Amino acid sequence: MSEHSFQYYNGVSARPYQVRMELINHEIHLYDTSFNSDNGISYSLKNCHHVIVKSKAFIYLNDKATEYIVLPADSDYYQEIIADIKASDTSWYSKLFNQKWYVLTGELMAVLASVYLFFNYVVPPIAMQFISVKQEISIGNNFYNSFTENEEIDSTATFILQKFADDLHLSSKYPIRVTVVKSNVVNAFALPGGRLVVYSGIISKMENPQELVALLSHESSHVNKRHSMKSIVTRMSSSILISLATKDANGLSKGILDNVNTLRVLSYSRELETEADNEGMKLMVSNNINPIGMKWLMEDLRKLNMEVPQSISFLSTHPLTDERIKNATNFSKKYIQ
Repeated sequence: MSEHSFQYYNGVSARPYQVRMELINHEIHLYDTSFNSDNGISYSLKNCHHVIVKSKAFIYLNDKATEYIVLPADSDYYQEIIADIKASDTSWYSKLFNQKWYVLTGELMAVLASVYLFFNYVVPPIAMQFISVKQEISIGNNFYNSFTENEEIDSTATFILQKFADDLHLSSKYPIRVTVVKSNVVNAFALPGGRLVVYSGIISKMENPQELVALLSHESSHVNKRHSMKSIVTRMSSSILISLATKDANGLSKGILDNVNTLRVLSYSRELETEADNEGMKLMVSNNINPIGMKWLMEDLRKLNMEVPQSISFLSTHPLTDERIKNATNFSKKYIQ
């Protein structure tokens, strides 16, 4: 930058001084024009800021804005100074907002994707390690007690279905307890810890006992694989992260218990439903029951062409597609006599 003469205010005297200025290595160097000397004052551009008032540019040389120089706002050397001030700003926010919009958008999307992956795939598996079987059963019981307050329980059907389930080996880890709700709704769902809720409406659509075994096996697989517990943890991952960071395991459990009503709106992904189908058929095989019952159940339910309830259920938000039925068919082929 070539030398120029400007008015300099030192913050003490109201009278300006005529100075010459040089811009060297991101610093402003001022020299008194009254003396032919190379001894001057230097100011780092990191501490400078500027404003324009009535076509005049004021370059403030310190954070307190007590010292400044004045020059024409339309001058080339003013633009040169401003460009150097921006170049000398190494703060992260300055670098961020000085980028082109598409670069900034790409970086923002990358950050959001990283946050999503962290809270959905990193936090939940860690959190699950802090939830014991006892706590999981307690969480399921809390939701069950809240849910059944407004439902009519079929005590006789519950007793019979529980005896039916007890004759099967559905879980080696959780106590499987079945409740039948009087309702025409075609639905069934599993709660954390082993509670299975089955609506009488779905039982009435079955044509053979193998379908009932298939339903109980499918829902028990959701329990054994902790699917609903994982779904709750994923939904609450941000608050759970705080509990993990503070090593507050009791706070983690309490936070989940306080949010058991989220189970009413949780649903399983395609992958979790397929896993429950496959694990359910494996349970059927281990109980010496032909897994073709899973296919029969799916086919009978699909014939109804009914609206799928928006809750955790055998149908869930992933309907009985040809893909699931084909999977059940292929799985059971080798067991058909």
